[in-house]
Amino acid sequence: MFRNNLINNSLQVMSSRVACFVISIIFLLSYFIFYPTVFEQNDDVIMKLIANGYFTGQPESHLVFINIIVGFILKFLYIHISGIEWYSVMHISLIITVFFSNLYCITRYETDTKRLFLTIINLSLLYFFSRLQFSYTSGFLAISAVILQIYGLTHDNRKLLAFSILLMLLSSLIRFEMFFFTYPILFITFLFHLRKKLSLKVGIIGGILIMGAFLINQLNYKNNQDWKNYYDYNKARGSVTNNLNINLNDKHLVQDLKLNAEDRFLLQNYVFTENFTVEKLKKLTAYSKENHTSMGSSINFIYSYVTAYSIAITVFLLISLITRRYRIAAAILLHIAMILITVRYANMVQYRILYPTLFCLVFLYLKSLNTNKSKSLSVFLTASLSIFLLFQVRDVRKTTFFADRAQDNIRKIEKQLPKNKIYLVDPTSNYYLIGRSAFENPDRKFVFFGWLTNFPANKKTYSDYNSNLYRMPNHPLIISKANYNKLKPFIFNKEIYIIDDNNLISLISKR
Repeated sequence: MFRNNLINNSLQVMSSRVACFVISIIFLLSYFIFYPTVFEQNDDVIMKLIANGYFTGQPESHLVFINIIVGFILKFLYIHISGIEWYSVMHISLIITVFFSNLYCITRYETDTKRLFLTIINLSLLYFFSRLQFSYTSGFLAISAVILQIYGLTHDNRKLLAFSILLMLLSSLIRFEMFFFTYPILFITFLFHLRKKLSLKVGIIGGILIMGAFLINQLNYKNNQDWKNYYDYNKARGSVTNNLNINLNDKHLVQDLKLNAEDRFLLQNYVFTENFTVEKLKKLTAYSKENHTSMGSSINFIYSYVTAYSIAITVFLLISLITRRYRIAAAILLHIAMILITVRYANMVQYRILYPTLFCLVFLYLKSLNTNKSKSLSVFLTASLSIFLLFQVRDVRKTTFFADRAQDNIRKIEKQLPKNKIYLVDPTSNYYLIGRSAFENPDRKFVFFGWLTNFPANKKTYSDYNSNLYRMPNHPLIISKANYNKLKPFIFNKEIYIIDDNNLISLISKR
């Protein structure tokens, strides 16, 4: 009896509004005290370096994947309030906005133990400070808009609905495609049936703002010829690099596009020769569309690529059906259909659409449970969610440890390079020199390729610029030892810095 009373009293204390808010603040502050903020991929690091002027010599508003409106704001901040890494601050601020927007709804409208469970789930957002990524930021803004609209429509809170429209707009500004991977599914399954006229009105207002911002972005790139050329080229290049169905040994393809051995071999290593114009890249993509994977192969590919997620979402679907949460089940099925479409037509798993949507579905599932009347269920959920958070903490420690170690290796490499030179970096060796730390920048001047191939500032700066960096002989090249041994016949740079497995540099001079 005493034990049961102790558990009940503990749950009641922890479930109070004040306790949930205090727990959230403690976890938030603890992350920033004990762990660094880290980007998950190179894309954000490159956009940060574009925004802060590393590549161009002055802050730049064209961030390629992020709307130009955000670029204008960041450029203004970098120019007028220098010394702060505003790109990183933006992402951190937006995740914190999502965190507290959800927490406000939880503490105001939920009661007893349900308030505690949803607070614990909301704490899992802090995990993404160790994996900052613009797609995640966009996705979580979109699902937070959904959560705010559910509470706003249910409790007739117009201010909440107005703020949710702002989150919709921010989501689309950070990544337009990600918003449409998440919000529409959840709108159809959860929002439209709640006061149809009002939910539709909110959706239409948000949609008009989003399309307006999209048109501003498109017109800005279209009206600047240099950026239009780059934007078209990068889009076509991305369609090729993301595609698994291009057979470069096909005789018809080789003859039609007039590809030589150098073109094909370097393409397999993500280096594009000057022979690959936008028109040829589009033809490559069109050719691959004739070789779409079958539905069975797509499902198998998804399972092999994100096995744990595939199992988890299938189990979640079954639980939703068994417990008669049919809206949750419908959303999961639409979510799975979206994944299959991206695999079948884009030939890859856009795995960053997975976690924001899953977060929202778990949140809404727990919200639908009547936990306040079942103490055993409350104890089970508290224990399960707490264990889940512990696993997240363990993963954060591992992720940030490897990010710190990678940054140390970069410093080690940079110290071996003369300061007075500008180095071309082999695309498949980028990871040796691009650190994931949100607040550190390179100490040497590098010209990266990959999706920065044909970047306008680089084409203007170097009169001998070539999309194939191995055909820029007068500029020093940095390349890994493995890549050098593989690509040596196609490399014509006179000065080559080779990175070995111990991050030591050796210099080869060709005269």
